[in-house]
Amino acid sequence: MKKFKAIAGILAIFVLGIMTGVLGTGMVVKHRIESFHEKGSPPIRPMFMKRIGNRLDLMPAQRVEVEKILDTLQIELKKIRQDSHPKIKAAFDTCFEQIRKHLTDSQKKKLDIIREKLPDHFPPGKNFRRHHGKHRDHPKGMNNTK
Repeated sequence: MKKFKAIAGILAIFVLGIMTGVLGTGMVVKHRIESFHEKGSPPIRPMFMKRIGNRLDLMPAQRVEVEKILDTLQIELKKIRQDSHPKIKAAFDTCFEQIRKHLTDSQKKKLDIIREKLPDHFPPGKNFRRHHGKHRDHPKGMNNTK
């Protein structure tokens, strides 16, 4: 009986360790993803300068010119994202409307809840709509605009 208790105790500690690791990792990953979405996309210049600046042995004057070019790229990418967001939203709206045509009333309500949890719009610098860390579980119409 003592052997069984010892094995059970060791097994319980092992299982608790696994659960703690899984929960801790999940919380860290969730926090990092949320902080990434709050801050938006990272600046291009520091990332590129770190990666290519040293490899190319750029002189100070060259660094200044490359940084200007990278700043221009950052502005262009922001404009591209702003232009593409309405098109992405329209594509999702069309998709959901087409799906709705093939569903029962009960399924339509469930689809509305699913749709509410997905990105409704794509404001510049934010990839996902946030509701203070919680999703609303009540359905709204498919043409929900803010």
